[in-house]
Amino acid sequence: MCETRLHALQTYYHVTRPQSIRWFSGSVCTMDQLERLFNPQAIAVIGASQDPNKRGNYTISDLLRWGYDGDIYPVNPKYDEVHDLPAYPSVLDIPGQVDLAFIVIPAQYVPEAIRECGEAGVAGAVINTAGFGEVGEESLEDELAVAAREANVRLIGPNIQGADFVHQHVHLLGGIRTTPGKLGMITQSGNMGIALSVDAEDSGTVGFSYNIGVGNETDLQFYEYLQFLGEEDNTDGVVMYVEGMNDGRAFLREARRVSREKPIVVYKSGRTAEGRESAKSHTASLAGDVAVVEAAYRQAGVHPLDSVDLLVPVAEALTTCPIPDGPNVAVLTDGGGHATVTADAIERAGLEVPDLTSNTQETLKELYELSPNLTNPVDVMGMSDHETMWYDTARHILEDPNVDALLITGGALGYEECWWSDDETEREDEPTRDLNIARKVANMVDEVGKPVVFNSLWEELRCSTALEYLSENGVPVYEEVDTAVEALRALAEYGDHLSHAGEKSDFVIDGDENTNPLVVEAIGENRSTLSEFESKTILADHGAPVSSFELAETTEEAVEIADGFDGPVAMKIASPDIVHKTEAGGVELGVEGEQSVRDAFESIRTDASEYDSAARVEGVLISPMVPSGIELLVGVVNDPEIGPVVTCGIGGILVEAINDVAFRALPVTEHDAKEMIDEIDAQALLDGPRDLPAVERDELVELLLSVSTLVTNNPAIEELDINPVVATEDGLSILDASLEIGAE
Repeated sequence: MCETRLHALQTYYHVTRPQSIRWFSGSVCTMDQLERLFNPQAIAVIGASQDPNKRGNYTISDLLRWGYDGDIYPVNPKYDEVHDLPAYPSVLDIPGQVDLAFIVIPAQYVPEAIRECGEAGVAGAVINTAGFGEVGEESLEDELAVAAREANVRLIGPNIQGADFVHQHVHLLGGIRTTPGKLGMITQSGNMGIALSVDAEDSGTVGFSYNIGVGNETDLQFYEYLQFLGEEDNTDGVVMYVEGMNDGRAFLREARRVSREKPIVVYKSGRTAEGRESAKSHTASLAGDVAVVEAAYRQAGVHPLDSVDLLVPVAEALTTCPIPDGPNVAVLTDGGGHATVTADAIERAGLEVPDLTSNTQETLKELYELSPNLTNPVDVMGMSDHETMWYDTARHILEDPNVDALLITGGALGYEECWWSDDETEREDEPTRDLNIARKVANMVDEVGKPVVFNSLWEELRCSTALEYLSENGVPVYEEVDTAVEALRALAEYGDHLSHAGEKSDFVIDGDENTNPLVVEAIGENRSTLSEFESKTILADHGAPVSSFELAETTEEAVEIADGFDGPVAMKIASPDIVHKTEAGGVELGVEGEQSVRDAFESIRTDASEYDSAARVEGVLISPMVPSGIELLVGVVNDPEIGPVVTCGIGGILVEAINDVAFRALPVTEHDAKEMIDEIDAQALLDGPRDLPAVERDELVELLLSVSTLVTNNPAIEELDINPVVATEDGLSILDASLEIGAE
């Protein structure tokens, strides 16, 4: 028997999910049940029709004409037969075992159909029908979820175009066959799945093993599809189109495991407010912030792309090329324009254009008496010996220890076949020559173990048999230089991830108990906002570098506390109900001297009372003034898709305008924290401009780890804002902090 998903996921993933998410709907089962679903020996079409214009008719037609060799059972009480196959009133009347049901009946009848499938022992169902949560029918979708769980039937959908299990000839997309190949596709849009299949067909070299429409994720989740594809022998990599996930945290855990064996590329839609609204209406999905979610994807080894058109070409490179050791890309071309444009694109992508070693440069000088440039990019314009240009030169470059990958761009291996001279006798041997060079280049890639990618001006014409051979033998050929560079960037990032995968987060948050007494106390009092005093106390208890602070409840206490600090002090209202302290007149800086402290104390209390007479006031928080320094931000947000995320970047009052921050899903490791700091754009600022001290990076790493431990040990924390954290000569100092919790 299968455990219910609620218990199994709480045990395995240790996460607490918002109650609004329908993630508990189905059952967590063995791979045997998924194997029956994805490799069915018998299919029932519930909603079969004799009308050739209806989906229940041409689905059966597709199965018959496209080679499905299992049993097909039409189900509709109105008919005795459909397409010369006996029809049955109910799935319960079918004499043999059914593995998969394809359901195309009105939404209100689907839950009962699933109950009957469970009684008949059906493993799973593909539900084409729409009309559930995506159109506001939440209660009907809840009923479907409960029916699936109780019947132990796994659901793909609802609200999907269909699915295509390509190598099994289970074509359920309605008159469409997906291009066959070795990529698994998981998509939240039927049309996007078709478009990606067209892209694969157009490439001529890649295709798909599965085209799975996810729809509303009422039962089967993204991470479960990924788990299946990760263990499926006909799948070398995974391509995903995502609008929003019901359980992004579980997906990160599974992606962390699968990405060590198979590359995963994803396009996350909803990059604008309009896009997020469209996603919500399309699949009723919860869409997290794209920057946050994509950072977590990278952390798990998933490569996000900013254009859906890049999914297929990048997946091609990741599944066919050797994985490079680093980001150093050499360029070989036969034109200065291509050299310049390509070098720009490489550096724009964050890759490196390294110098070739002196030995390589000397070797190239022996090959070329006259050449515009033999450093990097290497420009061999004017050379007439094509084998020297495109094989010998390429090999010398690829074997250079400074080079991790090679991009060949321009007119290589296409002039003679694609742009013939008028003299027919001159071209008889040219295709054979170029094809032989292509064979040597492909063999070279295998022998050297470094990737080679072509950007060819002939690719759009599809006129070169040599380039076609390369594409079919592990050397991708692209029309656009930016596509080629993006493929190389993905290869470099994947290689880096594989090198450090064991040093990154496991995405496990243990339990749902809160360990900090102040957090527990606030929950008991049904308070969601903690005061600055409470927030700083909690942080200090977890080893964070909080600037010295004390709470004064009276004027005399304020004078005594201020006198104990050396120099001027900062005085701030301490109230869990006043978040914007400056706006409330609750902040005085640089206060010095007894009378000034008295006046500031009274002023702060009076102004706070006028701002919000009902606010609870603990007193006035007093801290020594901290010298000027670089202001940083460290915080935590609870993303609706992937849960708690830590952020780090440039802070202060301009934090939103500057928007220079990095994200990682909690918990973070030391490696995660170091990567975050390295991703901040203002590296020169972190290194200490002019007379400002540099940021102690190791200390910032420790702060990020402290915050990670605090939040993972207190899952009620919904939001933490530490701003600013000032980097001074004495190290980091937290000047302000606020903490929000969710009531249990």
